[in-house]
Amino acid sequence: MTQSGRLFRGTITEGSVKRSVIVKTWDLHLPAHLIHVHRPFQFCDEMELYETANAHQYLVKLSRYCCEKRLAAVYDEEFTTVLSDVLLADDFGWEKRINVATQLADLLTWLHKKKIAVGSVTASCIMIDKEVSIKVFDFGNIDTVVNEDSEIALKYLVGRGTPEIISKGKRTLKSDVYIFGLLLMELISKTKFDSCHLPDPNEDKPGGNFLVHECFEEVDYQTAAEISKLTCCCLDLDPGNRPTMKSVFDTLVKLRRVGGKRKRDENEAKIE
Repeated sequence: MTQSGRLFRGTITEGSVKRSVIVKTWDLHLPAHLIHVHRPFQFCDEMELYETANAHQYLVKLSRYCCEKRLAAVYDEEFTTVLSDVLLADDFGWEKRINVATQLADLLTWLHKKKIAVGSVTASCIMIDKEVSIKVFDFGNIDTVVNEDSEIALKYLVGRGTPEIISKGKRTLKSDVYIFGLLLMELISKTKFDSCHLPDPNEDKPGGNFLVHECFEEVDYQTAAEISKLTCCCLDLDPGNRPTMKSVFDTLVKLRRVGGKRKRDENEAKIE
């Protein structure tokens, strides 16, 4: 299941050559009921994004799509592991989790630079391969030509909500930051939850690691404090207080670099 439909493994045969693909269908038959009349337009926006000539490396590659009696798309990708299936796994370690978060922040930064808001991304929308490189194949509700000060009226909710959506029925680019913050919290706290049952961001965890799960013993106090602070900033109830995705991405890159340096310094100290 995806946020808006279903995902299947598939094979395309061209002569003697076969290749694996992913088929995604939307749970909507055409002609659409009046309350869903806008859905085909949202589908077209998503297909247009995937068809972009310079599409991002962390987006799935579109092969073809159908919009006659049913909405469906074929992605030129081999099905790997979905993030939601390994989110609670013990062998899905800290470095892999931060890699996923950084890559997703990179993608959302790119989309926001192109004035595209995605509405929602969850762990069930992201594939990861053996090299821990992500491919996002599903978004909640794509809107284009969106600026920092744009308010988008919500036609329907797909995926997770945000405080401004619940209270005003509107979202902004900063709503994507909140959605990212939810996923970041799941990654570092090794917990699955929905937007209605969030853990208290101000509650310190055992060992003084803040939001970071105690099983990640390699994470030092400073890194835990900094990434917990970043997560809380993304989840601020006031959209105006949330950072931009570019700022989030830059912070994650810095944390990865500094964290790696601390590990090297520790190893060198042990050798001496």
